[in-house]
Amino acid sequence: MLRPSERWFWTYCPQKDRLLLDISDEAQFCAPFSAAQLNCLPRQQALSMAEAEAFWAIDDSLQILALPAALRLELCLTALCAPFLQQTAHKSWYFQPGQSYAAQPFELVSLSGQSQQYALVLGGDADCVSCLLLGDIVTLSGKTLPRLQWLRVLRNRVTPLQTDVAYRYSA
Repeated sequence: MLRPSERWFWTYCPQKDRLLLDISDEAQFCAPFSAAQLNCLPRQQALSMAEAEAFWAIDDSLQILALPAALRLELCLTALCAPFLQQTAHKSWYFQPGQSYAAQPFELVSLSGQSQQYALVLGGDADCVSCLLLGDIVTLSGKTLPRLQWLRVLRNRVTPLQTDVAYRYSA
């Protein structure tokens, strides 16, 4: 898997209308976000140390799901785009309510509509969390929200990820 580098930098491409992360002379990550979704258009903005640390924290969280390395990398890089995205209104009415949960940044949670899906928490405030959908989800209204969509929901719409931890025995 790629490792974050001080040579990586953010830029915006008007021809593609996408946020880009230049990784090398031969590699570039094209984020799924257009100018209309961004709060600023970066020009040769270097990847920060905090973003590199976030990359590893996100990757560590995604390890629980046993995803292929290429998919995990795509999710990590897409999640790093969060600081560039505009704040949106919450879409809590799309999901089933439950108990209020104090989800932390880079934690995996679950959202439930007519289907259930994992989401990665990217930030939050007292009432809402911002999440990146890790797969398509059918909402309570029957609308399908696509994977890699960034959305805000009330804290009572996310539930902690239930994972079975395998115990290891030593001889």
